[in-house]
Amino acid sequence: MIRFEHPLSERVRSFLRIEHLFVRFHRESMRCDSPWAHHLALFTLFEIMECAARAELKLDILQEIERQKQLLAGSRAASTEPVQLQQLQAVAENLQGIQQKFGQHLRENEWLMAIKQRMLVPGGTSPFDLSSYYFWQQLPHEQRLADLNKWIATLTPTYEAIAVLLTILRSNTRAVDCVAVNGNYQHNSLAQNIHMLTIELEKNKHALPEVSANKYFTHIRFLAASQESARGKPITEDMPFKLIMCSFDPVVA
Repeated sequence: MIRFEHPLSERVRSFLRIEHLFVRFHRESMRCDSPWAHHLALFTLFEIMECAARAELKLDILQEIERQKQLLAGSRAASTEPVQLQQLQAVAENLQGIQQKFGQHLRENEWLMAIKQRMLVPGGTSPFDLSSYYFWQQLPHEQRLADLNKWIATLTPTYEAIAVLLTILRSNTRAVDCVAVNGNYQHNSLAQNIHMLTIELEKNKHALPEVSANKYFTHIRFLAASQESARGKPITEDMPFKLIMCSFDPVVA
């Protein structure tokens, strides 16, 4: 089975992008001792800086954490799941403890910003273009890894808070078995508290969902997976799939 997540708000879209980048950073930086793995990790670090640079992001996260704390405190789960309440409090305190602008310590590092700029140029980080970066790549794996962990450290509280919120989002779900007749599925409306749709289908169908959704109308069209065009051809056969509606609220209506 393969799952496709479709955010229904800009807030959730930002959360998913940041999660994707942090997961990639840690997988690539820990995967092996190759300088090329750390090159990709550093490139990902710069992507994280840009993706999470929006000033309102921290406020969005803290507001949702506070709302979750209030929901939890007012439910029976407060007595049965104190760990989740403590976790929410911990990530909120860690995030509030970062006083500087997101990624500010990286922007003040002239060496890193020179690399970031050269990474935008095809082949711009070759040894003769950035000899100091080439020298860093030849350092022992442990030293490069320590540098990467140092650079990501003040960004991590943002990721940890987002990870907790996405865990809540993915745990408050309602799943429905559906069939897209002739490759198309329509639903008149979604409940207001749905924040993300997840479409689950078999990999051997070689199909991709194209989702258009708002509070008034939901349309899912399945396209054939293709590596030759940006959008595959529409599938015209019936396509069974599972539609999972995800919410930050305890109960999906």
